[in-house]
Amino acid sequence: MCSNYRLQCSCGANQANLMFRNQILPVEVVSELFCPLCSLPVDFDSERMIADNGWLLEFDMDLARACLRGAGIEKRDINPAFLFDEGYASWNGLTPNDLEQRILERQDILPLAKENMRLYLEEIRRWGCARVQKLRDAGWRKAQAC
Repeated sequence: MCSNYRLQCSCGANQANLMFRNQILPVEVVSELFCPLCSLPVDFDSERMIADNGWLLEFDMDLARACLRGAGIEKRDINPAFLFDEGYASWNGLTPNDLEQRILERQDILPLAKENMRLYLEEIRRWGCARVQKLRDAGWRKAQAC
């Protein structure tokens, strides 16, 4: 099970939806969140941070390793990329604001469900594939794996 946590970035201008796979890691494992506005002056440290399209997540790696070890996950190379890419501490969706954005983008398609279910299903599938491709092209890390 995954829960959604909404965290504010360091400058307070933006928020991101984060999920924590199987709730193994506490939300405190994200020690800092930087949006594209507040990430500019930050010195990137690959030992503690993951970068995704201008956003930076900084992790408390000691806490992450201890919690994962406590859950029986004894992977040798526990690093920020592992935490993010395996969903232990990652966007809830493909981008920081994917939950809200998907709802807005689908609004134009939803009325089709009442009119023609087959057409609705075709359109939602087309929209979903096109959306993932758009996010891949924009460089979002999780979209690259889809």
